[in-house]
Amino acid sequence: MRKCPQCQSECEEQHKFCPTCGFPVAKVAVQSDDPLVGRTLPGGYVILDLVGIGGMGRVYRAEQTNLGRTVAVKIIHPHLVGEENAAARFITEARAASRLNHPNSVAVIDFGKTEDGQLYLVMEFLRGKDLARVAYEEGPLSFRRIVSILRQTLAALSEAHHLGIIHRDLKPENVILEQTRTGQDFVKVVDFGLAKIRIDAVQPNITSPGIVCGTPEYMSPEQGRGDPLDARSDLYAVGVIFYQLLTGRLPFEAESPTQVVLMHITEQPQDPRKVIPERSIPSLIADVCLMALAKDPNHRFANADEFADALSDALSQVESAVPKPFPAATVKCPACGAENPAGKKFCGECGSGLTNGGNGPPSVRSDAPAPVAAATMAPPNGEEPEPEKVEVEPGTGQRPVLVDTTRAQFPLEFVGRDEDLLWLDDRLNDAKSSLIGARIVGDVGMGKTRLLGEFLAKVKDTTQNIVVEVRPDPSWAEVGYYAVRRAITELANLPKDGGQTAQWSAAGAEARRGLADIFEHGGRGELSSDELRYAVAEALRWAIVRASERAEGKKVVVAVDDLHAIDGASRTAFADAVGEPPLVPSLLVVSYPPGHDPGWPASTASARVLMGLAPGLVSKLLQGTNKPSSSIGGRGVAPLYVDQLMRFSREQGGRAPTRLADLIALRVERLPPDARRVLQAIAVFGDNADDETVAQLVPEGTNLREAMTSLEGAGMIETVGGRASVHCTAHPLIRDVVLATIPAAVRRGLHAKCADIGEGSDMPLEARALHEYNAQRPFQALLLLEKVATRAANRGDLGGSISSLRRGLDLARRELFRGELDDPMRAVLIFARKLGESLTAAGQFTDAEGVLREALDMAGPSGSDRARVLGALAQVAAIRDRNDEAHRYLLEALELAFASGAHELLHSLEDLKKSIAI
Repeated sequence: MRKCPQCQSECEEQHKFCPTCGFPVAKVAVQSDDPLVGRTLPGGYVILDLVGIGGMGRVYRAEQTNLGRTVAVKIIHPHLVGEENAAARFITEARAASRLNHPNSVAVIDFGKTEDGQLYLVMEFLRGKDLARVAYEEGPLSFRRIVSILRQTLAALSEAHHLGIIHRDLKPENVILEQTRTGQDFVKVVDFGLAKIRIDAVQPNITSPGIVCGTPEYMSPEQGRGDPLDARSDLYAVGVIFYQLLTGRLPFEAESPTQVVLMHITEQPQDPRKVIPERSIPSLIADVCLMALAKDPNHRFANADEFADALSDALSQVESAVPKPFPAATVKCPACGAENPAGKKFCGECGSGLTNGGNGPPSVRSDAPAPVAAATMAPPNGEEPEPEKVEVEPGTGQRPVLVDTTRAQFPLEFVGRDEDLLWLDDRLNDAKSSLIGARIVGDVGMGKTRLLGEFLAKVKDTTQNIVVEVRPDPSWAEVGYYAVRRAITELANLPKDGGQTAQWSAAGAEARRGLADIFEHGGRGELSSDELRYAVAEALRWAIVRASERAEGKKVVVAVDDLHAIDGASRTAFADAVGEPPLVPSLLVVSYPPGHDPGWPASTASARVLMGLAPGLVSKLLQGTNKPSSSIGGRGVAPLYVDQLMRFSREQGGRAPTRLADLIALRVERLPPDARRVLQAIAVFGDNADDETVAQLVPEGTNLREAMTSLEGAGMIETVGGRASVHCTAHPLIRDVVLATIPAAVRRGLHAKCADIGEGSDMPLEARALHEYNAQRPFQALLLLEKVATRAANRGDLGGSISSLRRGLDLARRELFRGELDDPMRAVLIFARKLGESLTAAGQFTDAEGVLREALDMAGPSGSDRARVLGALAQVAAIRDRNDEAHRYLLEALELAFASGAHELLHSLEDLKKSIAI
């Protein structure tokens, strides 16, 4: 037996997938191979396998389980951060690196420390090769390709330098190249700022013998001397890389690292034109390289942008001055003079390396791996691209196909759902005398929303039925009563605020109580949670009946999309309405993913499970001017995957990732900087982001209109309700993936801005609390989270209360190490106790006891907080018929309450003692 890393259920050794949650347990290596493989890190990252070992740490491929997205996890070598102050330095540097938000910089999306002290970084997973390997396998690279690579590298450095971040260890191994279909390189620079951690962990004098930090071959003179560094030190490293790509060798080489560093300090590099005269390096190109290698930083380029402009100018002048020759049929070996077929890398006669002078295309090994990632970029030289063909591997067991996608039209044709539409029609026909329920169940991307939309459009067009559509609140914060409030206002034709109580005169007494609570008209009185639950359901039933009266013999259809994402009180109201239905012809249809419990008895509503599209339909959707060269096969494909695949290929994609979340993430990561930042702002704020709000969230100077147009064309965002100035992400999964790909510090900053915008506005309490929590501003967040939990509990939404208290406890625990709260331990005890009480009320006794015992271990030996925790534990023990244990807890709690003078607590404990009859 082995445990599933996602849900911890026991799995048989022969299981390929967890029988409880479906996680691919067969992909996780045996624990004995590597102690970290199979482990789940905070944030839900399951480590799958080791992909590399470097100077900073071990790099693993991992899965972000809530999205099914592939990420990279770097576990820092313990010897680099063995001391507590070294760990603090790591957090500081990682936080700085997570501010980077540029397409050419690898995104640090999370970081932290495990319970056993392992420091880790979570980054986007790169599928390319590093520049050192590319230069070795495909070099010498053409001048145009070198300039393209360096300009993208400098673009990444430019953003970092503006943020005050210096790389300190730039080298070809830290420049990753991902190729597009057209053979262009998309650059990703990795390990920003982390070299400082390694330097500080060893010694500040990096020129000492036996150094293990940094890379001497790429160090600037000032870095070698141990002087304070600025951005120009990184530009020197780019100059070294430039020199190496031009000549095939480093500017300085020696037997020891110390000698190399001293050469950087004291010696001038040889002119690259003299190092390899047969390459015919243009003077303009060589001059740019030598300027970058100036000993004095003041004699180098002032910044990365200036360096990049100089590269472009030099290449432009060289290419305009010298006509490009036709590719030669043969290449002469510079060593022995033998003629070799063009494109060969080594001489067949003597084995020497061949060069094409930098004018022709670079040689590529015939057995080189095919490109596996793509960039959203224009074709070179302004040429029109050839009709795009993409290799498709949509899922397990599915064979690659080649598809032409240049004629794709969006949205894609609605196909393969005729039987599902007929099923919904049958459910509507069944609704003759009372409300009936229907459930659409399907994995993310299976087309639940599209199916509902097509069905409702058909119902509206062909009948006079009343149709009401309900979705989660725009902030996706499970705002209390949002969904049921929206349903009632539309069904009963009320204003958004519920109107005057006189408009409810036809409602019964219970329904009026429910309406008063939903629309916050007066207090909830003495109603218990159960009584309030009944009153809210009565209010919904009254609204359905009122809509039926307005329909004049027609039917009422209420559709709730993404039921799992609405607040618990609304979910309960819909479930209760179906359980005890109003006697009018009406249909309530909901959609949600597998694994969600809607709270409906199976007998009250039938369910329809959506499957992937059949191979023939996928081929039909994918075909453009050319038909697929082979069938796709397999278990079917999610329609959203097909949509994203077509868009990806239209953006000159190469081999597409087989997982939907990875495919979306790849498209997001290739967006231009302005579009990327605008999309991030909309995803963080929610599905009601207007132009003014977005402008407050993005950096000054962002071209908002151009970015919006680009994102709409890419199918990343849509306008809301026909209002051109209000925007939302085009699909919830796109939003979730965008949120998961935002660098950690950038994400916190966006949430902080959203929280500031919400203060003093009509932003719901739940949304403000969520923003403050994600901004990691503990004081404000804990206050709001406690209010949210209390309100949810009063509405009978124990799930919402538990979720909010868990967030509060998580944040309070973090503050034990961060120290931004005056008394984080007390915050931990308060939230742990309240969470334990909510878990107890929800019947989750084992979880409640675990949380409370942990809190008791952290509490001091005396005080009222310890007494309250003991009282909560006594209640759990009594419910589980462990009376002796409950008695011990209560006795200690009473003694502590008496000693601390907490009279109200003493009275409540006495009442508890009586209630459990001890």
